[in-house]
Amino acid sequence: MVREQALSLRTDQAEYLELVLLAVMAGVLAALGNVGFRELIDLCRRIFLTLESSTLGIGSGVSRLLLPIVLLSGGAAIVLLDYFFPGDVLGYGFPNFLEMVNLGNARIHRAWIFVKAMGAALSLGCGASVGREGPIAQIGGAIGSTIAQARRLSAIRSKVLVAAGAGAGIATTFNAPMGGMMFALEIVLLGETELANLILVLISTFSAVVTSRGLFGDIALFRPAPFVIKSYWEMITYALMGASLGALAAGYIRFFHATSAFFRRLQVHKWIKLEAGLGIVGVIAIALPGNLSDGYPVIDLAFAGKLGAVMLSSLAAAKFFASAVSLGCGAPGGIFGPTFFIGAMAGGAFRQSCNFILPGLTGPRGSYALVGLGAFLAGVTHAPLTAILLLFEMTRLDPVLALPAIISTVTALIVAHGIERESIDTYSLAREGKSLEIGRDRRILAQLPISSVITREVQTVRANAPANQVLAIAGDTSQSTLPVLDDDGCLTGLIVMRDLLSMMAGGVELGPLVNAYDLSRQNPPVLSAESSLDQATQLMEYEALEELPVVEHLGFSHGKFVGLVTRRNVVQALNRVAVSLAATGTREPNIFWATGYRVAQLSVPETANGKTLRQLDPRARFGVSVLAVQGAADPESGFTTIAPDQPLRHGDLLIVAGRSADLRNFRRALETALG
Repeated sequence: MVREQALSLRTDQAEYLELVLLAVMAGVLAALGNVGFRELIDLCRRIFLTLESSTLGIGSGVSRLLLPIVLLSGGAAIVLLDYFFPGDVLGYGFPNFLEMVNLGNARIHRAWIFVKAMGAALSLGCGASVGREGPIAQIGGAIGSTIAQARRLSAIRSKVLVAAGAGAGIATTFNAPMGGMMFALEIVLLGETELANLILVLISTFSAVVTSRGLFGDIALFRPAPFVIKSYWEMITYALMGASLGALAAGYIRFFHATSAFFRRLQVHKWIKLEAGLGIVGVIAIALPGNLSDGYPVIDLAFAGKLGAVMLSSLAAAKFFASAVSLGCGAPGGIFGPTFFIGAMAGGAFRQSCNFILPGLTGPRGSYALVGLGAFLAGVTHAPLTAILLLFEMTRLDPVLALPAIISTVTALIVAHGIERESIDTYSLAREGKSLEIGRDRRILAQLPISSVITREVQTVRANAPANQVLAIAGDTSQSTLPVLDDDGCLTGLIVMRDLLSMMAGGVELGPLVNAYDLSRQNPPVLSAESSLDQATQLMEYEALEELPVVEHLGFSHGKFVGLVTRRNVVQALNRVAVSLAATGTREPNIFWATGYRVAQLSVPETANGKTLRQLDPRARFGVSVLAVQGAADPESGFTTIAPDQPLRHGDLLIVAGRSADLRNFRRALETALG
């Protein structure tokens, strides 16, 4: 026994050592990918703008009046790239990346390493008002995913390696290993990670920065002036600035997605949308050339306090509009760059306003521009720790910055979240009904229909039953609710026991004319047999009920009452699945449910190799829910939830739930390749 434990320990240590080495590899390759990406951006700029960029981001040999033509030519090159890689080039792709990582199997397309780099380089090179950070995060994530696929890692470990690669890309961009790590944890993994995985991400980001510094030295992306605080009364000013930028961030999130929705609704070809949007950006650049591309040189000017209030405000407004138009029309790129730009310009402009009202109280413009960058970033991404760490590392951990940075970013986050609950990356997904923060338990419950746990033998009352009869029934049942039915057996209301007790405790007289319908909640929350257990738990939480009635179908006329689903039913179902997931010692442990359902383990036959759940459609065709999968290549990783487009492999172990006959039919379909 001791020997077996020692062998198991050594095996675990060897596996973790392999993961550490893979994290180092992901960091180094992400750093090299970032180097190539930067060179590609510079090449595209030389091609489109003829000469090297000036401090305002445009070539001195290019007339401002020709800038719209430059952007249109860049749009033509992007359209050509989209022709060869349809679906992977146009628009702001980071929300799709997050969906793949958190709701999918963390398998990022290998082609993204080139496609995302080339698309963003064309956008930035021609002057589209986009950022480079989203694409480099996706490039790093694709590198991490490629390594994970080569080693045939499980979905959980692949997810961590993808996040490590994305964080490494960001860390290399800003020369900020801690900021890159927090980006991976707070934005990519949504704050859900274990200590061991945190260490892997940290190893990856530091490996990336060490590689970058080894090649180019310790070169900072921005060069902010020394941070200065004139008086600690300025903390009030920084708090007010945080609140203002938080409100601006919420407005930007909504405007950004409203602009994208506007372009999606246009009934014209996508290349017309792209060229129209880039043409608008080019026209704006005639008056404000600093609005072009990611605007990093202009941000440095703001940090140095070399831009006046009018210019700061104009540039912030121009980037606010132009970045939404650029990404909304389909130009590939990221949102971090525009967010940095708007925050820095708006922060500097806010300082000018405060200095006009209270002259001599505020510090230099560059200090407010720097803190404004972090505050706006926190408000837009809902990631305050990422913003604070990036500020610290960009200023070489200046301790004077700590207090105003924390006050501004936290205030901005509170205000932005109070106005708009979703970040710029989760907004569109939330509108599609997708939550990135859903846990494994909810994913399992979302696969199970309520028909698997309905309690059909329940106590009900007729709508015309007198109050004394209702009280007698209520005293004899253990239910917390009494469904009220009409003469046809259809649900007309729901009596909640605590409502009944409250009425009695309040001295309400239940006279002979009061019936069950009068005592019930009319139009109560209901579910159908095909609703999921996750919907049941969410509705129970919202309505503060332990039981919910189930009807034949949802609609204007629900049909007949079927039974009740209780919180206890849901917990028992989840426990049965958990037991089955843990029972890997036998090939098919049968865990039976009182309703005729059972959970079983099913090995994928060779005939089903390469099939996906979307192709098999087990829920609709067989009434079977596939809850989890254990990869044959990595059985030690345990069971993970399975994505609809994840291909099954011969020998994979599935956890399935359904009635015995339905499970047999599904097994036969797999064996005969009928899926």
